[in-house]
Amino acid sequence: MTKKTAFVTGASGFIGVNLVKQLDLAGWQVTALHRASSDLSYLSRFPARRVIGDITDAASLDAAMPEGVDAVFHVAGNVSFDAAGDAAQTRDNIDGTRNMVAAALKKKARRFVHTSSGVSWGLQDNIEINEESPSNIDDIPINYFQTKKLAEDEALNGLELGLDVVVVNPANVVGPFDRVIWGPFVEAVAEGKLDKVGTGGGSFCHVEEVARAHIAAFEKGRRGERYLLAGALAKFAEVGETVAELVGGKAPNASTERDPGMTPELFNLMSLTQVVDCSKAVRELGFKPVDIKTMYGDLCAWMREEGLLKPK
Repeated sequence: MTKKTAFVTGASGFIGVNLVKQLDLAGWQVTALHRASSDLSYLSRFPARRVIGDITDAASLDAAMPEGVDAVFHVAGNVSFDAAGDAAQTRDNIDGTRNMVAAALKKKARRFVHTSSGVSWGLQDNIEINEESPSNIDDIPINYFQTKKLAEDEALNGLELGLDVVVVNPANVVGPFDRVIWGPFVEAVAEGKLDKVGTGGGSFCHVEEVARAHIAAFEKGRRGERYLLAGALAKFAEVGETVAELVGGKAPNASTERDPGMTPELFNLMSLTQVVDCSKAVRELGFKPVDIKTMYGDLCAWMREEGLLKPK
């Protein structure tokens, strides 16, 4: 039987590595795009064909993307919450997605699965959102939010050009291979270096289920639809308590004052509570919500295996 083919951007990153892993387990033939400077220590563990390129360089995409690939999984994105990197983030998220749509059209990809975010709806404090909810993104002065929504718009613009597009919108993603957001959070709690978190909370999803939802979006998602991924709701202080219990560290306290180790953008985000209804993804994609303790337990177990945490 002929294997299905996938082209994955951001393949060396957190969600990207997990997606490559799940595609391999499902028997796909994967071409994994990464920058020349990328750390390949995790991606190299899986039998993907690795190609060098940059989503902001259209010529490199033209050279790297196979003709007639079944699925383009556009996972690459700049997740910085530091205003100093706003210009690069705008290029990566918006210009990069525009280039990806053009490349997928040129190479006649069967379907384009775009990794967006729950932040496309802005910040709806303690108001449950679903795919039909209005967005207040224009009122949110956080570049990550703005650029993720505009990147999503670029992907969906491909529909008018004949590209078959499906969008997945994960909330806070937790699990193995995270060295950028929740991995450092766990390390900070374990080392007693985080005293304060915001008074808000958020919706969370397990990265392995997010990866499987990407594949389901290719197989079962409806053209032009968006799918929110979440399932577990918790205050950030509760997350800190859960992590402290898992690693034997000191839980940070909820505070209206910013911890010095946290950027203002991230603190503002953690001061509000995002509530996400993921029932559409559960119903149409077979997405499976996971509880907070399990997903952070899996992250901590992976970090111990990698020598990033001391044994408890």
